[in-house]
Amino acid sequence: MQYLPIIFVRGYAGTQKDVEQVVDDPFYGFNNGSTHIRVDENENPQKFFFESPLLRLMTDHGYQPIVDNQNVSNQIKRLSGQLNKTIWVYRFYDVTTPSFNSSSVVRQEMEEIAEGLRKLIQNVKETTGVDKVYLVAHSMGGLVCRSLIQKIYPDKNEQAIDHIDKFFTYATPHGGIFFEIGSGLIENLRDKFKLNNSDDFGPQRMYQYLTPEVNKPTNELPDDFQLEKLQSLEDAFPPNRVFSLIGTNAHDYEELFGISRKTVGVKSDGLVQIDKAHVTGSHRAYVHRSHGGRYGIVNSEEGYQNLQRFLFGDIQVKLSLSNIELKDQDNNFYQLETRVALRGLPIPIYEQAIAHYCPITQELLRTDKPIPLFTAFLIPRNSASDDNTCRYALRLALHSFTKQETNWLRDSHLDQVPLWSDYLITDVAASNNTYTATYSWNSDQKEPVIDLTPNPESSSDVYVAYVSLPERGQKVLGTNAAVRLEISQWK
Repeated sequence: MQYLPIIFVRGYAGTQKDVEQVVDDPFYGFNNGSTHIRVDENENPQKFFFESPLLRLMTDHGYQPIVDNQNVSNQIKRLSGQLNKTIWVYRFYDVTTPSFNSSSVVRQEMEEIAEGLRKLIQNVKETTGVDKVYLVAHSMGGLVCRSLIQKIYPDKNEQAIDHIDKFFTYATPHGGIFFEIGSGLIENLRDKFKLNNSDDFGPQRMYQYLTPEVNKPTNELPDDFQLEKLQSLEDAFPPNRVFSLIGTNAHDYEELFGISRKTVGVKSDGLVQIDKAHVTGSHRAYVHRSHGGRYGIVNSEEGYQNLQRFLFGDIQVKLSLSNIELKDQDNNFYQLETRVALRGLPIPIYEQAIAHYCPITQELLRTDKPIPLFTAFLIPRNSASDDNTCRYALRLALHSFTKQETNWLRDSHLDQVPLWSDYLITDVAASNNTYTATYSWNSDQKEPVIDLTPNPESSSDVYVAYVSLPERGQKVLGTNAAVRLEISQWK
């Protein structure tokens, strides 16, 4: 495992009252926990204590917080030899509050906040002696990090990869914030009046603070500008060093804050639409959590498990579905549900479900190349013991829906019942950069455990193997359909 200092960057505080509440908290909210798994399989709340991401990093990995970034000398005396395991909170709202004798409560522009983050990273590097840091951001905090990566560093002729090792975002509106009602009126009013810098979530302002001076950003969007470009890091940072955690629960955000999910739509976490919450080309996971609050995406076991595995995991397992053949696409459209669970965890760490408005859709179910399912970052249970195996279960469920109405009395097809569903249970073990894996399908009782054989695509660094689908899966997805596993070292 590689441990580096972690810098937390929080999200947007809408009003000055919100700002005051933020600055009164030593950890800007990252110390908040929760006491429930929101619902169990029967939709009933269940008791489950999640201490907070900050505390879990301390108890699980031995990290220690640096409370005051400006006065670290006394704090670091007790951390001799462990300076790489420190947590820093970027307190960028402190300068906009009279609580600390600020002469002005005018909010900083995004570029100013990003520049402050650059200075903090430099301070952390000099204080701890490390070469790079991890950035972990919630909501708008991810845009602060992206402004640093895509504009501030390039304007100083520096590369972000020289300072940042990995970048993890919770529910960041990488593609901006848009609304389903008002036909653009709400967005236009927001971007025109710029109340409390709320235009930071609009495309024109995002284009400005994400574009370096060498590309001459203008006050207006270029005529040929495409909104999809907002989610691209361009060449500023490798997207495979980025993880986008995406919330799919709009309902809880409404309950917590009185903000109607109808404003942004149900295909969201209550504030950020699902398809706007990732960086293009980044690793991603979907979890059924809302944008914020006590039971939001940051204060969740799902969020923490994805975070710690991305930062500290030793093994990367890429899962994809290959060689599929979908039938009768003229009259039917298909959607694929996926769910990933890890041994010892009470919750899935990844879930794309039709009920959560985020299945793998027909457009992505192409037959000419593998369909990405999920990238798992695995931490061996105990590298010093004989049990150095990571077990995970991948649920696949293929649904077919008729494109036109039929006589339901005579039609044997049921839209609400999957054509096929099953669990693939896989054990992955690593020893001296050598990988072994076994698998079983939950429906197959005859061969409960099968050793995987490396495919010729494998190399000295990458282990590739294919798992054939069980008989029922082959009937609906084709006889050559298989789950492709690509296992490699993750640093």
